[in-house]
Amino acid sequence: MKYYTFYRENNNFDDILNDTIIKKIIDEKLRWFQYLIIGMNDKHEQTFSYITLKYGDEMKQELVKDFSPIPGIDYIPKRDASLYKKVIE
Repeated sequence: MKYYTFYRENNNFDDILNDTIIKKIIDEKLRWFQYLIIGMNDKHEQTFSYITLKYGDEMKQELVKDFSPIPGIDYIPKRDASLYKKVIE
C-alpha cells in the first residue's frame, strides 16, 4: 500500500477527491483539519507519477520529525564489547 499526505491551509481537497483518475484507484482516505491521506495499491505505478506531478506542491513527506539519535553526532558508539556488563536473568 502506498500513502500520500496532502496539506492545505484552506482545508479544501475536493479537487483531489473528485479527480477521475485518482477516484478510481483510492483504497483508503483519511481526512482531518488541513490534512488528507489517500492510500492505494502498489500496482498503480503510473498514477503515482501523475499525483506527484499534479499535486506535488501540497504533498508532505514527514508529519513527525525523526528524533532518532545519530551515531557520531549525538553519541559516540563504543566498539569494545568487553566494556558491556553481561546480565543473566
